[in-house]
Amino acid sequence: MENTVNIPKGRIVDLTHVLQPFKEQYTLEVAQRGKRQGPEGDIMSLVYMWSHVGTHVEAPLHFLTDGGDTASLPIEKLMGPAIVLDFRHKGINEAISLAEIQAAGDIQVGDRVLTMTGRHTQYRTPQSHDRPYITEEAVRWLVEDRKINCLGTDSSGFEVRGVSHHPDHRLLNNAGIPVLECLNNLVELRQQRVFLIALPWPVIGLDACPVRAIAIEPEA
Repeated sequence: MENTVNIPKGRIVDLTHVLQPFKEQYTLEVAQRGKRQGPEGDIMSLVYMWSHVGTHVEAPLHFLTDGGDTASLPIEKLMGPAIVLDFRHKGINEAISLAEIQAAGDIQVGDRVLTMTGRHTQYRTPQSHDRPYITEEAVRWLVEDRKINCLGTDSSGFEVRGVSHHPDHRLLNNAGIPVLECLNNLVELRQQRVFLIALPWPVIGLDACPVRAIAIEPEA
């Protein structure tokens, strides 16, 4: 199936954390296989990693036994107009309410919504999971009223810490909406509305996958 998407010209901001083998919270190991035979020889690498390492997308399979994998994610859900909502004033374990989501920006039907918490600075530290959370009511509104294409954040997640049933993820997963976590550099964006591209590997049976996420700020 082919879809047509017009990618705008504009300033590009990389929203991806650089991965460091053997230093990530989730396993990432890289080993070279073979030896170069002279200066023009080649090598190949063996990579062993968790699917949630670094800046990554989560498919519905993450929480649903019958959910789609990264191979079945529609590309257009992770490629298109996005809005950045600024919640850097929110503290650790503080709720982001429906009213606050609605007041943070003019969310259009079908948007890709990115929440900026400023917690990207704690990536790869013991405080990496300290973050505010989005209420279930707010996520339900994004899913049912705004019919968003994806929900992303620059923190490690947006659920209440310690809650085992993960209501926000299940709302999104049941609606087939992918989740982006551990985004970087949202604070570098100069515009609230951007064009997002964050594509995973199409691997059958994979619940999540690192992505190279970028935002394009369209020219006026």
